[in-house]
Amino acid sequence: MPLPTEIPPWAWPVAGALLVIALLVWIFLKIQAYRERRAIDATIASVGYEMLKNVLLPNGNGGQIHVNYVLLTQRGVLVADLLDLPGAVFGGEQMLEWTAIGKKRRYTFANPQHALYDRMAAVKLLIGDVPVEGRVIFTQRGNFPKGKPRNVLRIDDLADEFPVVDKVRGNITAAFGNVWENVKKHAEPNPLAA
Repeated sequence: MPLPTEIPPWAWPVAGALLVIALLVWIFLKIQAYRERRAIDATIASVGYEMLKNVLLPNGNGGQIHVNYVLLTQRGVLVADLLDLPGAVFGGEQMLEWTAIGKKRRYTFANPQHALYDRMAAVKLLIGDVPVEGRVIFTQRGNFPKGKPRNVLRIDDLADEFPVVDKVRGNITAAFGNVWENVKKHAEPNPLAA
């Protein structure tokens, strides 16, 4: 049977309409992802007087290390890594790799605590005796059915561990002002960060 050589006249408007619908869906998904990311950033920023995001800091060995978030909090400085992994997450301090099991796939990833400790050490070099804490923060898409390892929390638990601050500068920021200025002075935007 010979194939038709002509495209029916109704095919072009249908193809155009499908293309427009696909474009609108893509734009909607991009806007939704952008809003979710801004909400996550706002939640993290709420526990700090000031926040640096996706910066490079000196690592003490002549190089630089990427830091997702550095915040000036009521208790000192918080270094935070953000992971958006769907499904059940299984991991522990002594494990080299952690596992995440989602609806469609299972995958492993390097223990994020090791990199967090390196980032905390880099910040500690800049601020001396001011307390530095670190947390690996998972979005709400991840859960820990066997319990969370030390220094790991979900974003919805962040305000329980670090109180939301009043952004009006107070005595806390004055007390840590010089060291925070030193962190900001050494921080460079990471051109490779999203």
